[in-house]
Amino acid sequence: MKKYSNIIINILLLTIVLGCEKNDKDMIVKVEKFEWSPEVSADVAYPMRVIFGSFALSDGNSVWIPGGEILRGEWWSSSSVYAVGEERKKVPERMTIRWFSYAENKFYLGVFELPQKKLYDIFKRDYGTFFYPDGEEYKKAYNTLTVGIAPKGMITLWIGGSAGNIEIGSYQGHEVLDEDWNDFSKNPDRKSVMKSYYDDFLPFVQKEINDNKVSNTYFKNRLKRYNYAIGTNNPDFKIYDFDILFLNGEVMEKSNAGLEFLTDTVNGKGVANRITIFIEDRFRHKFEVRIWVDLLDGKTTSENNHLQDPIEERAFNNQLMDRFKTFFEHNQNVELYIKFDKEIKKSNINKPVYSGKVCLKSATNEFEIPNSKVEVYDAE
Repeated sequence: MKKYSNIIINILLLTIVLGCEKNDKDMIVKVEKFEWSPEVSADVAYPMRVIFGSFALSDGNSVWIPGGEILRGEWWSSSSVYAVGEERKKVPERMTIRWFSYAENKFYLGVFELPQKKLYDIFKRDYGTFFYPDGEEYKKAYNTLTVGIAPKGMITLWIGGSAGNIEIGSYQGHEVLDEDWNDFSKNPDRKSVMKSYYDDFLPFVQKEINDNKVSNTYFKNRLKRYNYAIGTNNPDFKIYDFDILFLNGEVMEKSNAGLEFLTDTVNGKGVANRITIFIEDRFRHKFEVRIWVDLLDGKTTSENNHLQDPIEERAFNNQLMDRFKTFFEHNQNVELYIKFDKEIKKSNINKPVYSGKVCLKSATNEFEIPNSKVEVYDAE
């Protein structure tokens, strides 16, 4: 009997110790501080204005989300950022935001619980250093929390910085019907205010308003993830570094994801847009490969500058998303791979040589993206 009593006592002691260790770790997550700033953004086609916003910390204090300005820029990249409070801040556990959507003529409110431990782990990790052109060394880090606002009450949160950009989550706010317009606008004539904004909207947004069909489908599609690997058609090529921009706003590279990210087919990836990979061949020659996964009308960004034209950018993104959607509907175990020409020609920096195509392939199908382009440069 005494033997069993000792076993029970030891189990209780172990439970207490493990519980204390867990509580200590939880407390560190709630109290440790990092350098970060809040940012807010909205797409140029759907202007928004934050009335009030804050990140709630575990001690009851708050960090304000920038507000008051009309947001119309890049959906996932800051339209407004303030230096708020102390440089070093605790990791938030909750977000509250109230805003106005001009295209919808509606007020919205959202209170969202955040994955505090996930944010803490990203802030805490060491991502190494990089060098400025002048030779100064700089530590890579995450130091921004960007709140992206889309129509129909859709909120997306990214964590970003010199180490990359990661989507944390997407949340759904709800319409607020009792907001006082006179508290929001200096002009009491709401109808005339809306008319002046309507005249500035892009044609497709005006049509959505006229048809009462303002939607966030485009933004939800940009957040879609697929299970696929990324590689090349040459087994002699060893990828030793990479930098990838996805349509969901994520920027992934070796320092924040590891080389295993390229071959991981369990955790989904966004729709890849622009890729840079660094490869070493069997002769230990190193190359930098710049890849446009797809292009609008076959033109590079510098040739048609579609990122400056929201209509062309939207057409480009929809084209690329449709290619992925169509292929993945009928295929599994997919790889996005760079099909190099038989002879790799290094590009002259002033006159690049296009040296391959981008393909989606499975065990049974292969689709060569017709407008993809690949440039190869000497990385040494």
